[in-house]
Amino acid sequence: MFRTRLDHMRAFNAFCVAIIQISGCFATISQPVFAQRPQEPIFQEKDSIGQFPLPAKDSEFLAPSPSNGNEEISPQFTRYLLGTGDVIGILVESPPGRYRLGEGDGISVIVQRFPDLSFQASINRQGNVVVPLVGTVSLVGLTLEQAQAKIRAELNRFVVESSVTLVLAAQRPPLNFQAAIDLEGNVTIPRLGKISLAGLTLEEAQEKIRLGLERIQVDPVVTISLSSPRPIQVNIAGEISRPGVYPVNPLLPRVLDALRTAGGSTQAADLRQVKVRRKLLDGSVISQNIDLYTPLLNGGTFASLRLQDGDSIIIPRREIGMDDGYDRNIVARSSLAQPVIRIRILNYASGGIITQNLPSGSSFVDALGNVSIDRSNLSEIALVRFDSEQGRAVTQKLNAKKALRGDASQNVPLQDNDVIVVGRNLIGKITNVLSNVTRPFFDIQSFVNFFETFSF
Repeated sequence: MFRTRLDHMRAFNAFCVAIIQISGCFATISQPVFAQRPQEPIFQEKDSIGQFPLPAKDSEFLAPSPSNGNEEISPQFTRYLLGTGDVIGILVESPPGRYRLGEGDGISVIVQRFPDLSFQASINRQGNVVVPLVGTVSLVGLTLEQAQAKIRAELNRFVVESSVTLVLAAQRPPLNFQAAIDLEGNVTIPRLGKISLAGLTLEEAQEKIRLGLERIQVDPVVTISLSSPRPIQVNIAGEISRPGVYPVNPLLPRVLDALRTAGGSTQAADLRQVKVRRKLLDGSVISQNIDLYTPLLNGGTFASLRLQDGDSIIIPRREIGMDDGYDRNIVARSSLAQPVIRIRILNYASGGIITQNLPSGSSFVDALGNVSIDRSNLSEIALVRFDSEQGRAVTQKLNAKKALRGDASQNVPLQDNDVIVVGRNLIGKITNVLSNVTRPFFDIQSFVNFFETFSF
């Protein structure tokens, strides 16, 4: 019996040791889950201006998606800054809670047993009323109960245990008005006077007005809105169809709309590095690069940049050797390119030179649709194009028969001011004249003039 009990104790001890070992094993396995914290991702510092909390944007001004290739947009290009010509709406209300007296409030005071001391008065600009026997008493910022107690205490200096009842006879209306920012950048606030708002956001202007009114009113609740934005004009330069100064819709002042207004970008434009420049109130100039090409390529969202009056938009020219991967056809078929291109066709059968206006993004076959061409000349066509980098004309032989049959290599995309020459004899004559030109063409206009004045 003793041995049996001893055997049982040994078995129980072995079982306990096994349990401890198993528990230790599980503890070792599960320990990293509690001890290790997920490693936070390490971001490399970007060479761009830091992003600050921004006011709510219109739905048209969306933040760029990460795949768009845009550098981070500075807050100075996404916020609306007030300036001369802006009309703002200003609403000033009393804070929630017990009503506090202020300028314009009318009160009625009844003094029991002393009817001659009863009176009615309006609180003046200094926040005071005139109390019989007492004189001037300041009530601005006080509740009705506080004002009643203050007048009673003042009257008790002259009468014994006066009984005073104060009621609000006429509540001042909330300050609700519109004001235009003048040439000096100021607006005039009733009871406050002139205050400068030029260069401030709506939120900053709202806080500045609130702090000013706080000197004459307890905890004013100020709300500011943009009733009518000032007109916006921007200068557009570089590779744009019609450079110049253009008005932009002040409600949605976007770079895209400005480019369309100016006729769209030229064939030589590089939409990957469009630059917007802005002059600040202190005279300094800031700039922001935006990529309009990548969203066209990937179907992404355009950069959230809000134009302001006086901004300049510069469309750069594609640099030599930087054209790899830049699909001009995608740009040509978009609304960012000039909508119409002008093509000239030299053809004996047509009696000279013909000018066609085609939609941007048109191809070689599109130009042949309305031209009478001898069937024998369909395989003898040349496309002459001005190379602005080299300052000379470049000729490419094309076969219209193959192009009409669907050969994409022959149905090339057309560019503005391309010249199509039809017929072997005419091609030879043009080629001979071009090869004997001793001076290069100065610009596209001299290239066009050459063909406009070409003698058949």
